[in-house]
Amino acid sequence: MSITNPWPRFTKEGFKKERIPDDLYFDMMLEYNKARFTDIQQDPYFEPHYDQVVSGGAIAMLDTDEPFYLRANISDQAFDRWAKKLQPLMEKWCGEKLNFIQGYGIRSYHKDSMLCVHRDEISTHIISLIVHVDEHPEVKWPLEFIDHDGKLHKVTFDKGDMLMYESLCVHARETPFTGEYYRNMYFHWCPVDWDPTPYQNNWVRYRSIQEALNED
Repeated sequence: MSITNPWPRFTKEGFKKERIPDDLYFDMMLEYNKARFTDIQQDPYFEPHYDQVVSGGAIAMLDTDEPFYLRANISDQAFDRWAKKLQPLMEKWCGEKLNFIQGYGIRSYHKDSMLCVHRDEISTHIISLIVHVDEHPEVKWPLEFIDHDGKLHKVTFDKGDMLMYESLCVHARETPFTGEYYRNMYFHWCPVDWDPTPYQNNWVRYRSIQEALNED
């Protein structure tokens, strides 16, 4: 497997983990404490590139063909408010002027969940942020991330951590989650002059991290 056109590089490694600013974290936790996880997300289909049955585009579960996750729907107004505070941090990190595309969550993953190996949507999801909200019990569920030099990292999170990342870098959670729930929010931006055309024939889904590491 070969890359048709080299992927863009905006930062040195492609990711950076930091703590969420205190005022922003406080606001997010106010919303979280009001949240109710009553929205069951389940649209299973077989994705041949993953060789897995998935829901939500990339979520599989161990030993079942009916993967699911739960979602508490935070208002668009809250995500817009948070994105305005986060965007200057994201622009400073990546060196690009950005357009805010989308914020969503809170997504709640459950026991035996896995995130298949992928790159994000090449048209819009270029510079992204994960906010780790909560987990129970305190179980580390590593995010596998392949940086620009082809090195594999396993990133773990504490509550209140945020991960800035270039979402066209390969990422996954191949290890099944062993806890009761694991909850994240997501934000996506796109450089104002972004052109996805050169990358449309590149691979964005893989059966394993090793398959992605073997890509040249």
